Amino acid sequence: MPGIIGIVSAQNENSNIEKLLSKMCQAIKHEEWYKIDTHISKSAGLCRVHLGVFNPESQPIFNEDKTLCLLMDGEIYDCENLKQELIHKGHKFSIGNDPELILHLYEEYGKDFVHKLNGSFTLVIWNERSKKVILINDRYGLRPLYYTVHNSNLLIGSEVKAILQDETFEKKVDERSVADFFSFGFILGNKTFFKGIELLPPASIMTYNAGQVSIEQYWDFNFSEEYEDYPEEYYVEKLSKLILQAVERQVSGNYRIGIPLSGGLDSRTIVGSIRKKKYPIYTFTFGKKNCHDGKFARMMANELGTVHQFFEFKPDDLVSYAEKTVYLTDGMKNCIHSHIHNIMNGIDQKVDVILDGIQGIKLGTPDPGLYKAGDDKILLFLLNPLENIELFFSKSYYIKIKQYLTYFMNDIQKNSSIHLSLNRFSYFQLSQRKRRFSYYGPVILRSKVETRFPFYDNDIMDFILTVPPNLRLNEKIYLKSIIKLFPHLSAIPWQKTGLPLTASKLHIRIHGKMEELKRIFNYIAKKTTGIKQVLKDDQNYQDYDNWMRDNKKLREYIYNILLDERTQRRPYFNQVYINGILDQHMNGNKNHSELIGRLLTFELWNRQFIDEK
Repeated sequence: MPGIIGIVSAQNENSNIEKLLSKMCQAIKHEEWYKIDTHISKSAGLCRVHLGVFNPESQPIFNEDKTLCLLMDGEIYDCENLKQELIHKGHKFSIGNDPELILHLYEEYGKDFVHKLNGSFTLVIWNERSKKVILINDRYGLRPLYYTVHNSNLLIGSEVKAILQDETFEKKVDERSVADFFSFGFILGNKTFFKGIELLPPASIMTYNAGQVSIEQYWDFNFSEEYEDYPEEYYVEKLSKLILQAVERQVSGNYRIGIPLSGGLDSRTIVGSIRKKKYPIYTFTFGKKNCHDGKFARMMANELGTVHQFFEFKPDDLVSYAEKTVYLTDGMKNCIHSHIHNIMNGIDQKVDVILDGIQGIKLGTPDPGLYKAGDDKILLFLLNPLENIELFFSKSYYIKIKQYLTYFMNDIQKNSSIHLSLNRFSYFQLSQRKRRFSYYGPVILRSKVETRFPFYDNDIMDFILTVPPNLRLNEKIYLKSIIKLFPHLSAIPWQKTGLPLTASKLHIRIHGKMEELKRIFNYIAKKTTGIKQVLKDDQNYQDYDNWMRDNKKLREYIYNILLDERTQRRPYFNQVYINGILDQHMNGNKNHSELIGRLLTFELWNRQFIDEK
């Protein structure tokens, strides 16, 4: 993912900055057409690697006396009022882009300017006179930025691999992250797979000066737990208006807009909110032939008149992109969940910006039993820990990581002021699962196109945090807002239920029972006759469980990597147990595709980042 690169020395002068900065920039320049902006002084080297979409003008931006400079990755939304406010105070603009506006804001308000920003961004502000650097990211950490302090240098990069270009940095695997990844499928907190390299927390103002790092958090998901006694219609009406406002903000500019369209709620909400004056817009869907996503998305595209394309998701596609997606995400996303790469070839020829429906708006839970649950039950529901973890690792490695498996809650960001269980569920979901799992899909996308996130608009999020939990349960007011805004789309089935959004509770319950009976029938057929599936399931866009068994190319790829001598020499796993997992899966006795994906991802990561070239 393109982004920000930097080296700041605690010494007055560092002769290696220019050479190292060049290597760091090249490490994240994944395409020849990327653009690079640099600034080098005696004690700092800063770089922006970018696609030339948002704020394409050269950076850094300097203030009038050249004592301050700023580099920015990303953008802010709806900022004309801020600009007029500064002009009224005497500030003058020569470029008129976001970085120039932010530098003026910093000069006027100091670090407090960040409370005025609504957007997706990382910023670096360098003070040449005081030799101080400030890093700032958006409220939600939508654009990853990693950092370490090493040999009296602060090293930063939008990808971990940029920092690794410093050959004096000793690469040590962080056992806590390994424990997280195999227990839950993603890394918790701000850790990476490397000791000493961390992810900048969301809503951070990080200052580095004279070798010292300090981080202050300027915002958090603070739920209002004393709720106003408004009628339900008030919340539906308010959310409806905020959705339209957020999408209007994020289709601004002269960009070709694309939306991944599925049978879910989020993408239909985004597409439905776009006014016809912004057309043509490009929508795309990927999945198995005849899957619900493909069918329902095509119905919506026909209704709305978008330029639509379906990308068939084939069983052996993973073989072609697993290594690439592991590399782009620094190994932190299971490659079997990196299916967005399936549409990447040529996407930049069709769109400039993709509106991503990451679910910031859905702060409910489908399980009413979590209403009064404690943290242990909430986290077990969210994280779904791997069973028999003590058998999974080798004895020696299990001893190393046992403490991390037992006390994983120490790495969960907590907010002691949140008391209601559903709010705590939502807090953990947003601060952990969404940030450390869902955000890596956009990381893959940004290797080709830019991304925007309508449901992470500040006004929407501020409002959602005030909605009573009973109205968020099962997306209650979200569904009602969609039906209110887009009655013409409500008759199109929802991927989750296979029924229209307006279906009655009884209809949904009957449909759910029929689906459950179908699963039971298939299970009995498999056990009694060996037939894998009698009644076809078109609901899911992929079927890795059977693809790994039935597709020769994919099965051989998995075996060639996981049973390779180099893989089996590594100290992490109980290879007898791992071989048993593979046998169980390939023989159809149990489904282990998720776990096989984690093993595959971790081995590819070792080969790309740990093994000597």
